[in-house]
Amino acid sequence: MLGPNGRNVRCAKCGHRWHQQPPAPVESLAAEVAASEPAAPAAPEPAPPAQNMAPGLAALLGGQAAATPRPAAVVVPPKLKPAAPARKVGMWPWVLLAGIVCGLAVAAYFYQEPISRMVPGADSIYALLGLGGESPADVLAVGNVKTEQRDRLLSVRGDIFNPGEKPLGIPPLMLSAFDSDGKQVGAPFMFRTQETEIAPGETITFRILYENAPTGMKTIRVTFGKIDAKEP
Repeated sequence: MLGPNGRNVRCAKCGHRWHQQPPAPVESLAAEVAASEPAAPAAPEPAPPAQNMAPGLAALLGGQAAATPRPAAVVVPPKLKPAAPARKVGMWPWVLLAGIVCGLAVAAYFYQEPISRMVPGADSIYALLGLGGESPADVLAVGNVKTEQRDRLLSVRGDIFNPGEKPLGIPPLMLSAFDSDGKQVGAPFMFRTQETEIAPGETITFRILYENAPTGMKTIRVTFGKIDAKEP
């Protein structure tokens, strides 16, 4: 099939092409000498030198060329991302929170006056904490109280004056009635003004109607008091 000069062949499996020479011819003289010698155990012929022959063609020609073993496929595992170590929270969040609270407390202490002006009722909170100065009830003055009574309806009018140097919140007012002997009659009447704050040097006038005035009332007194927390 190859002919005396060989021919170009192609592997049917991989498509590789090359020029294949035919096997070396057997000498006729060697065949005759081998026939004239007595029969003897034939020594195994040395294996012909390996030829660069494709495994498919070697099997087709009956050659003894061993097929070149294919290397096993190497499977490379995917590169895994190392796991991130667990973060330790530690004490830093608590230290930060404590710093924020301390900073707010220091700011509230050193800026009492502007906070009292901007936040209604801040003076009362400072007073409860023992951080404020004088109570508004100790600074503000009530005067020019006048009354007008018709049957059991009493109209009370008066002024609140701020002699201080900073704005103050206006505490609740308390009206108390007394008889001719100076004894209190009836329960005190608590009320608030429409204004919640009074500026330095300002005067605010209030007017209320005291219904069902107690019998035997001769005089009244208007002072600052405290409204029970249960009251609206």
